Amino acid sequence: MLYVVLGALLASCIMALYVVQKRRYFQLAALVPTFEGRLPIVGHAYKLIGGSDRFWENAQQATIAAEKAGGVISIWAGPTVTFIINDPDDAMTALNSCLEKNFIYKMGASWVGEGLITADVPKWKRNRKLLNPTFSQHVLDGFLAIFNRQAALLAQDLEAEASTGPFDPTEYLTERTLESVCQTAMGISLDDRSVIDTKYKKAVETAFDVLAQRLASFWLHPDFIYRFTAMKQKEDDAMATLHNMSRSVLYKRRKERQEARLANTSSRRFIAFLDLLLDLAEEGSFTDDQIQQELDTLIAAGHDTSARALISTLVLAGTHLDVQEKIYEEIMAVLGSSADLSKEDMAKLVYTEAVVKEVLRISPVTPIIARDIEKELKLKNYTLPAGSGCIVSLWGIHRLPIWGSDRMEFKPERWLDPSKLPQNPGCYGAFSLGRRNCIGKNYALMSIKTNLVHLVRKFRITADYSKVKRKYDLLLKYVEGHHICLELRN
Repeated sequence: MLYVVLGALLASCIMALYVVQKRRYFQLAALVPTFEGRLPIVGHAYKLIGGSDRFWENAQQATIAAEKAGGVISIWAGPTVTFIINDPDDAMTALNSCLEKNFIYKMGASWVGEGLITADVPKWKRNRKLLNPTFSQHVLDGFLAIFNRQAALLAQDLEAEASTGPFDPTEYLTERTLESVCQTAMGISLDDRSVIDTKYKKAVETAFDVLAQRLASFWLHPDFIYRFTAMKQKEDDAMATLHNMSRSVLYKRRKERQEARLANTSSRRFIAFLDLLLDLAEEGSFTDDQIQQELDTLIAAGHDTSARALISTLVLAGTHLDVQEKIYEEIMAVLGSSADLSKEDMAKLVYTEAVVKEVLRISPVTPIIARDIEKELKLKNYTLPAGSGCIVSLWGIHRLPIWGSDRMEFKPERWLDPSKLPQNPGCYGAFSLGRRNCIGKNYALMSIKTNLVHLVRKFRITADYSKVKRKYDLLLKYVEGHHICLELRN
């Protein structure tokens, strides 16, 4: 009887604590302005229905509402609240305090396991510290031969589209950036493209498509439902192909290193990420599973982001022909008509880099960042409750009045005078913000600039950015209107 009484008391205490916590949760949430259209019971969940383009329309509306409300607004899914943050100071507070990724990132764990993107905070802190040297400028400079080779091949591929009218460059760009990131990540020879075969490329495409479809279908978010769907089987088949390739390359590279040591020779053609990970493994810092997860993370995060950024760059440069001609003039002054881009040249392409930065301000590849709020979060005007979530809108922050009266215009010149840029570090987040920012920022900039040099030097590009319609499929992508025209330069 005593145990029954004690058990009942314990249960009552737990229930009372839960009620107190939830009361605090709802009290704090009620102080934040609510996005319009909240319905009883379901809240705003119905706004997820209608596909990824409709999702992005609602995300933009919520961002604008957050700006009008003073920088923060709440959205609800049943009894659960998420806060949209569109203030640079609050964004930095949130992203420096809330390091745990939201559950939507965990949907990618079937591919990348517990790599940097999806890892919990303790694993992320440990691995980020270990991996930072692998993205040093010295290592990245060693990839320039790959970037130049792939950019030249891309330009060669696109010759077939010159003078044929509008076309969609997405497939060309994603294929070449995938090959680049696979080569730099895994150390595949520049001439050995057989490893990155059609089956692997198709599996990468399938993985992104499935993740995007699941994200847009809120009823498939719970694993206990999703695991019984045909979509899950499709994902599993793609994952088998992706993991088999990264494992086989890992084992092959380890064998090459062992044979080179026995022969007292060097097996390195260049220092790939895989070599650096294997060095860490030999020190006892990484297991094979962890190496594979980080490799898969690099490939998943690296190739599509670079391709989407390059597409936006071509469309905007093709729309603003005066900007494109300034890029061309700078390229010719620095490199001439045929030279590959060197590390010394990279620093000289000041205007070209300004264009890329402005593209990513206008059209950030990752427009929102979602985090879990594990402890009460004190912002400038509100305290957000523990157990809720927050979404930082980089897209919205890039359009705030702090950028000036021309904030809605595509104006690369703003980057040439740092004194005219917003001084708040939370105002520009093309590569995320805060402590858990993008480790591959410099890699991406080098890749985009190298491709842009080879393409602008060879082609005149025309496009119409006003026709662009966007969708949110894990990244900000175009639905239509992203066709470009190419003409060979004389």
